[in-house]
Amino acid sequence: MLDFFRKRCQDVDMNCPFCGSSQVAVVNSRPTFGATQIWRRRKCFECQEAFTSYEKIDLSHIVVIKKSGRRQRFNRAKLFSGIYRAFLDRKNIDKGQAAELAEEVTTQVEKEIVALGGKRILSTEITELVLRILKKKAPDTLLRFLAYREGGDVAQLKRLLKKYL
Repeated sequence: MLDFFRKRCQDVDMNCPFCGSSQVAVVNSRPTFGATQIWRRRKCFECQEAFTSYEKIDLSHIVVIKKSGRRQRFNRAKLFSGIYRAFLDRKNIDKGQAAELAEEVTTQVEKEIVALGGKRILSTEITELVLRILKKKAPDTLLRFLAYREGGDVAQLKRLLKKYL
Protein backbone atom coordinates (compact mmCIF):
# COMPACT_ATOMS: atom_id res chain seq x y z
CA MET A 1 0.00 0.00 0.00
CA LEU A 2 2.85 2.37 0.80
CA ASP A 3 4.21 1.94 -2.74
CA PHE A 4 0.85 3.03 -4.14
CA PHE A 5 1.04 6.32 -2.21
CA ARG A 6 4.70 6.82 -3.15
CA LYS A 7 3.71 6.63 -6.82
CA ARG A 8 1.05 9.27 -6.21
CA CYS A 9 3.49 11.47 -4.31
CA GLN A 10 2.81 15.12 -5.07
CA ASP A 11 5.58 17.64 -4.64
CA VAL A 12 3.51 20.68 -5.60
CA ASP A 13 5.43 23.17 -3.46
CA MET A 14 4.48 21.26 -0.34
CA ASN A 15 7.24 20.27 2.04
CA CYS A 16 6.92 18.35 5.28
CA PRO A 17 6.69 20.80 8.20
CA PHE A 18 8.62 18.33 10.39
CA CYS A 19 11.66 17.42 8.28
CA GLY A 20 11.39 19.66 5.19
CA SER A 21 11.27 16.77 2.74
CA SER A 22 9.42 17.17 -0.55
CA GLN A 23 8.46 13.47 -0.52
CA VAL A 24 4.89 14.13 0.59
CA ALA A 25 1.72 12.45 -0.62
CA VAL A 26 -1.96 13.24 -0.18
CA VAL A 27 -3.61 10.30 1.58
CA ASN A 28 -7.07 11.78 2.11
CA SER A 29 -8.92 14.79 0.72
CA ARG A 30 -12.37 16.33 1.05
CA PRO A 31 -14.16 19.66 0.61
CA THR A 32 -14.82 21.68 3.77
CA PHE A 33 -16.37 24.98 4.85
CA GLY A 34 -19.26 24.76 2.43
CA ALA A 35 -17.02 23.51 -0.40
CA THR A 36 -14.93 26.69 -0.31
CA GLN A 37 -11.81 24.91 0.94
CA ILE A 38 -10.16 21.55 0.41
CA TRP A 39 -8.93 19.65 3.46
CA ARG A 40 -6.02 17.36 2.71
CA ARG A 41 -4.30 14.82 4.95
CA ARG A 42 -0.69 14.39 3.86
CA LYS A 43 2.03 11.90 4.79
CA CYS A 44 5.79 12.36 4.61
CA PHE A 45 7.80 9.38 3.38
CA GLU A 46 11.02 10.56 5.00
CA CYS A 47 9.94 10.96 8.64
CA GLN A 48 6.56 9.13 8.39
CA GLU A 49 4.71 12.07 10.00
CA ALA A 50 1.19 13.01 8.89
CA PHE A 51 -0.14 16.56 8.72
CA THR A 52 -3.18 18.46 7.48
CA SER A 53 -3.35 21.29 4.97
CA TYR A 54 -6.19 23.50 3.76
CA GLU A 55 -6.43 24.93 0.26
CA LYS A 56 -8.70 27.80 -0.65
CA ILE A 57 -9.28 29.98 -3.65
CA ASP A 58 -7.30 33.20 -3.78
CA LEU A 59 -9.56 35.99 -5.01
CA SER A 60 -6.86 38.68 -5.14
CA HIS A 61 -7.03 38.53 -8.96
CA ILE A 62 -10.47 40.19 -8.77
CA VAL A 63 -10.42 43.96 -9.06
CA VAL A 64 -12.94 45.91 -6.95
CA ILE A 65 -14.12 49.19 -8.49
CA LYS A 66 -14.96 51.68 -5.76
CA LYS A 67 -17.67 54.39 -5.97
CA SER A 68 -14.97 56.97 -6.70
CA GLY A 69 -13.76 54.91 -9.67
CA ARG A 70 -10.59 53.88 -7.87
CA ARG A 71 -9.57 50.26 -8.36
CA GLN A 72 -8.06 47.88 -5.86
CA ARG A 73 -7.59 44.15 -5.46
CA PHE A 74 -10.21 42.16 -3.59
CA ASN A 75 -9.27 42.00 0.08
CA ARG A 76 -10.99 39.30 2.12
CA ALA A 77 -9.73 40.78 5.39
CA LYS A 78 -11.37 44.11 4.61
CA LEU A 79 -14.70 42.45 3.81
CA PHE A 80 -14.51 40.29 6.95
CA SER A 81 -13.64 43.32 9.09
CA GLY A 82 -16.73 45.27 8.05
CA ILE A 83 -19.03 42.34 8.63
CA TYR A 84 -17.32 41.48 11.93
CA ARG A 85 -17.77 45.03 13.25
CA ALA A 86 -21.48 44.88 12.47
CA PHE A 87 -21.81 41.60 14.39
CA LEU A 88 -19.78 42.97 17.33
CA ASP A 89 -22.29 45.79 17.80
CA ARG A 90 -25.02 43.27 18.64
CA LYS A 91 -25.95 42.90 22.27
CA ASN A 92 -25.10 39.67 24.10
CA ILE A 93 -22.54 38.45 21.59
CA ASP A 94 -18.92 37.70 22.33
CA LYS A 95 -15.99 38.15 19.96
CA GLY A 96 -15.80 34.43 19.19
CA GLN A 97 -19.44 34.23 18.11
CA ALA A 98 -19.10 37.43 16.10
CA ALA A 99 -16.05 36.03 14.33
CA GLU A 100 -17.82 32.75 13.50
CA LEU A 101 -20.86 34.53 12.11
CA ALA A 102 -18.74 37.02 10.15
CA GLU A 103 -16.66 34.15 8.74
CA GLU A 104 -19.81 32.36 7.62
CA VAL A 105 -21.18 35.45 5.85
CA THR A 106 -17.79 36.31 4.31
CA THR A 107 -17.41 32.79 2.94
CA GLN A 108 -20.90 32.94 1.42
CA VAL A 109 -20.12 36.30 -0.21
CA GLU A 110 -16.90 34.87 -1.66
CA LYS A 111 -18.78 31.89 -3.08
CA GLU A 112 -21.20 34.22 -4.82
CA ILE A 113 -18.39 36.41 -6.16
CA VAL A 114 -16.72 33.31 -7.64
CA ALA A 115 -20.06 32.22 -9.12
CA LEU A 116 -20.35 35.58 -10.92
CA GLY A 117 -17.20 34.62 -12.82
CA GLY A 118 -15.87 38.07 -13.61
CA LYS A 119 -12.49 39.65 -13.03
CA ARG A 120 -14.02 42.95 -11.91
CA ILE A 121 -16.77 43.73 -9.46
CA LEU A 122 -18.24 46.98 -8.21
CA SER A 123 -18.00 47.64 -4.47
CA THR A 124 -21.74 48.31 -4.53
CA GLU A 125 -22.31 44.79 -5.89
CA ILE A 126 -20.34 43.36 -2.97
CA THR A 127 -22.45 45.45 -0.59
CA GLU A 128 -25.60 44.11 -2.22
CA LEU A 129 -24.37 40.52 -1.77
CA VAL A 130 -23.58 41.13 1.91
CA LEU A 131 -26.96 42.78 2.52
CA ARG A 132 -28.86 39.97 0.81
CA ILE A 133 -27.08 37.36 2.92
CA LEU A 134 -27.45 39.35 6.15
CA LYS A 135 -31.15 39.82 5.46
CA LYS A 136 -31.58 36.04 5.62
CA LYS A 137 -29.11 35.24 8.41
CA ALA A 138 -29.13 38.27 10.72
CA PRO A 139 -31.56 41.11 9.92
CA ASP A 140 -30.53 43.12 12.98
CA THR A 141 -26.92 43.03 11.84
CA LEU A 142 -27.99 44.22 8.39
CA LEU A 143 -28.95 47.57 9.91
CA ARG A 144 -25.62 47.86 11.69
CA PHE A 145 -23.70 46.95 8.53
CA LEU A 146 -25.64 49.55 6.52
CA ALA A 147 -24.94 52.26 9.08
CA TYR A 148 -21.26 51.35 9.13
CA ARG A 149 -21.03 51.10 5.33
CA GLU A 150 -22.95 54.22 4.36
CA GLY A 151 -21.71 56.42 7.20
CA GLY A 152 -23.26 59.87 6.87
CA ASP A 153 -25.09 59.38 3.56
CA VAL A 154 -28.60 59.40 5.02
CA ALA A 155 -30.37 59.46 1.64
CA GLN A 156 -28.51 56.35 0.44
CA LEU A 157 -29.15 54.68 3.80
CA LYS A 158 -32.90 55.32 3.47
CA ARG A 159 -32.96 53.94 -0.09
CA LEU A 160 -31.19 50.76 0.99
CA LEU A 161 -33.42 50.37 4.05
CA LYS A 162 -36.52 50.53 1.86
CA LYS A 163 -35.04 47.95 -0.47
CA TYR A 164 -34.03 45.45 2.21
CA LEU A 165 -36.68 45.88 4.89
